[in-house]
Amino acid sequence: TMYGNRCSSSSPGVTMAPFLSGERSTGFRVGANGCISGITRETSSIDIVYACLESVVLRLCAVIKLLTGVSSGGDGEYILVASGNALENNHLWRQMLADCCGIDIVVDSDANEGTSRGVALLVANKLCNERSLKETLVVENKSVPDLKAKNNWNKASLAQESLIEAVSSTWCGNGT
Repeated sequence: TMYGNRCSSSSPGVTMAPFLSGERSTGFRVGANGCISGITRETSSIDIVYACLESVVLRLCAVIKLLTGVSSGGDGEYILVASGNALENNHLWRQMLADCCGIDIVVDSDANEGTSRGVALLVANKLCNERSLKETLVVENKSVPDLKAKNNWNKASLAQESLIEAVSSTWCGNGT
């Protein structure tokens, strides 16, 4: 698979900040721009596609870490229910997200408006802290994290954060 081949790529250092419309994740920097770093003559189109997918996965994982910290103080087991065409239909991307975050990613074939439902359940569980509200999932697909990949994802996250830090002073309207 492309994901498996990426680990042995001749150009593994390609890193991207995926802010094509500003940053709307952890920093909310409206003037942020996308940036790709680490391209060499050996960089292939697959390396660039992978860097694009990886960059979004890393930002999603950063948000998921913030949400799991808010929902239970950082402890507990989680399952992420994928919603939207990109995650529902792209096994590679779901697997990357599972590996990066270290949590199971499932596609619920019975879910409509999965994001809205998930937010509603998160808020309801916080408001009703004396009991846990659960819904039955109709699991169509499940991506289980490969814990051996976690070290590589940690390195990728650090590389992305370093890139963001390095280029953020060039963004307009960020007060940096």
